[in-house]
Amino acid sequence: MSVEIRDDLSPPEINFIKKSQTKIQDALKIHDIYCPENMVPRVALLGSGGGQRAYIGFLGVMRQLGKEDLLGCMQYVAGVSGSTWCMSSLYQDPQWTQHAEEAANAALLSMSNKNSVSFHDGVQWFKQRYAEGDFSLSDVWGVFTCRIKGVSLEQECRPLDQEGNGARLYPLYSAMEKHCFHKKQQKEMWFEFSPHEVGFLEPGAYVKTSLLKRDFEGGIMQPGQPVQRKPMDMVQLQGICGSALGDFGQIKKYMKDAFWDWISSISPVTENATNPGKIDILYILADLMKNYADPEYNLSELERLQCLLGESWEDFSPTLMLVEHQSWGGMTDQEKEKHVESIHDELIASVDKWGHDHSQIGGTAGDVWWVIRHVMPLFIGWKFGTVANFLYKCQDDAIPKDMIQEKQMHLIDAGLYLNSPYPSALRAARCIDLIISFDFSDGDPFETLRVTSDYADKNGHPFPNVDFTRLDPKRPKSCYVFEEKGKPTVIHIPVFNMDNCKDEAAIEKERKEYATFQSTYRDKTKINHLADLAAENVTMNQGNILSEIKKAVQRHKQRDLQEAAQRPKQWELSNPFLPCVEKFNIYIRTIVRDFCSSFFVFLFLKAKKAIRWLFYSVRGNRHTKKQHNFYPN
Repeated sequence: MSVEIRDDLSPPEINFIKKSQTKIQDALKIHDIYCPENMVPRVALLGSGGGQRAYIGFLGVMRQLGKEDLLGCMQYVAGVSGSTWCMSSLYQDPQWTQHAEEAANAALLSMSNKNSVSFHDGVQWFKQRYAEGDFSLSDVWGVFTCRIKGVSLEQECRPLDQEGNGARLYPLYSAMEKHCFHKKQQKEMWFEFSPHEVGFLEPGAYVKTSLLKRDFEGGIMQPGQPVQRKPMDMVQLQGICGSALGDFGQIKKYMKDAFWDWISSISPVTENATNPGKIDILYILADLMKNYADPEYNLSELERLQCLLGESWEDFSPTLMLVEHQSWGGMTDQEKEKHVESIHDELIASVDKWGHDHSQIGGTAGDVWWVIRHVMPLFIGWKFGTVANFLYKCQDDAIPKDMIQEKQMHLIDAGLYLNSPYPSALRAARCIDLIISFDFSDGDPFETLRVTSDYADKNGHPFPNVDFTRLDPKRPKSCYVFEEKGKPTVIHIPVFNMDNCKDEAAIEKERKEYATFQSTYRDKTKINHLADLAAENVTMNQGNILSEIKKAVQRHKQRDLQEAAQRPKQWELSNPFLPCVEKFNIYIRTIVRDFCSSFFVFLFLKAKKAIRWLFYSVRGNRHTKKQHNFYPN
């Protein structure tokens, strides 16, 4: 078991492509597109990030593509951030493309279920991951993602390496390496997950998907590892791929607030526990995180916090010592929030000191206490996406030195750099003919195109030219087609546009209604409206999609004709007997030429003689004809 450094695709992916050609060929025939198996175009379907907006929007797109019999015409589906949530939900059934409408509707309906993951079930999953090692906030966010989607952990706990078994579309999930991102190493940062292998697109370093969490050294998997880690499952993958809710400060605050809300929701159960003790401290912290702007309430809660911490409370939180009636009343809301944040972080960091006598509590209170001791400290150090670095001490000239020095690497949401999985579609070995990109990004609907153009230019990938001066981000159309000879064609479809929203004011209204930062969507009307808007983009642009697929087929046919015309020349160049063959050809041509020349001279002389005989016959001078022997023999 070793790391593979290569540019070509893995054998299982190549085999998947070969097997899918006939199926795609049959799907194209439904739309009167006929082509030989070796000319079937490779079409990649892309979904951008955008949290819940992307999750619901991509479900609406998949549902409509299924209705229009277009899913079968595609080879790959790739996602970033929120779109990966959609892919994970649909791939619970590898055959989902055959009943896409039913599968998408079921996923949309599940969002209204707000109690899909109980606190106890979530903590039990945390404990399993903690025992494996490399426990981080991405594991926590993976559980929250299940709560947002309204699905159970059991539904999402299937291994990633089983994701593509029997599927019609090959799934690709994207992330990026944190340190490469911070160092702005655009070439090396993109990390790809597929059912068969995972790794960096540049420098082309991969391992089998089932080995991602195992320890490697020098490119070889280490035997006798002390902890038997399970293969990465979809809960963990969603936590890594789908966390880009904004910048790191926003992510941190959102996750902390969501976690304290979850703890607060079970407080009636734990308040009646047999050993409540300092458990109340946790609920005070939860309330303070939400209600810091209420001066009277917060001051009394802070004083209560001091009492619950005991005589040594000053040792646990220096900031708590600074809180007095006069100082608290004179603070702005921002200052109060900052003080509460500091008190929170200080108490979490010292939890083993003030909470040492509660480590053996059982039941729900014990679950809460375990979270405080093992989960909340992760927010302070911001430990995210931790997995074993399979490039550790791997000696290969293609791998930068700073990628092989650490035993661990940290994978984060690729949407923080590029909010659409274009790098996966631009991988040269995949030979993608047509990219259909559905963009659910917040703000500028063309930002993904700008970043991709820059990425492709810096890394030498073919990408069609985009004239951004002709694109209006405030009044986008429902479809843009960018094409250039020798490069993949790109269809770009923004979720909110002048065609499905009708005017600029309606576009702005929809953007605000479905902003990235807001509480979980539970209202069915709101969910269905967004899914329908996204589906309408498919309906309006079915003709454009099929037209570009037909063009891709024609390009294949033209290339095949050109290659056929060049094949004899290529054969001659590779023929070791070419000098002998050339001499033989010259000899034969000389013989044929001389024979033909002699034959035509003979015919010419005979013809001349016959013409003269006819000439004298007309004149009646038979004596002359006999004298000159003009009668033909």
